[in-house]
Amino acid sequence: MATQHSHISMPEPGPGAKDNGQLAAWLGLVSYTFFLATFVAANVYLRGWRPDVFGVELPADVKSFSYISTLVLIVTSVVLLIAGVSFRNGSYKKFLGTMGFGAILYATHLVLQIQLMMKYIALGKAVATINATITAFQILITLTSLALIAAVGWYGDAKDGKVLRRLVPGAMAVWMYAVVVGIAVMIITDVVSVGQFAEWCGTRLKELVK
Repeated sequence: MATQHSHISMPEPGPGAKDNGQLAAWLGLVSYTFFLATFVAANVYLRGWRPDVFGVELPADVKSFSYISTLVLIVTSVVLLIAGVSFRNGSYKKFLGTMGFGAILYATHLVLQIQLMMKYIALGKAVATINATITAFQILITLTSLALIAAVGWYGDAKDGKVLRRLVPGAMAVWMYAVVVGIAVMIITDVVSVGQFAEWCGTRLKELVK
């Protein structure tokens, strides 16, 4: 992921940037959580209030997209944990390589989410009003995560990993938040149920074994 930028003079974060960055990241995530929770709660309420209108059974192809997207998020969480351990141990090259794989996973998730949102919109106003809106917010946090990964790649060749030590802690909070919240929201909104997802994974595993 790291590239050489000797021809461009970029200022490095000053003392205290690590703590300030973490504080800013968590304050931003708290605000985003309240914002997103409003639409998630509305989804649950509307389905209970008018199940005949908002309790729509999603088509098989839409469910498949949500299952694949969930699977990508789970794999992403594992990759991020490995990256976090590598960073904590001071293995910056291993960390950067792992985050390169994480960037591919995030980009894949972004494409799936965009396709999923378009499918929600095509299903009509009842689904588009809530599900498409929530998916749009998840796309926003995914884009933010990709931007932070790009920043890690940009500063990855900094001397002794000094910039990374200030950048990564706050960025890691955003990455893990995006994964955990993405999975939780899809389960809460009944886009993916734990039982259905487990059954889908079991079916796909049997197909691969055969």
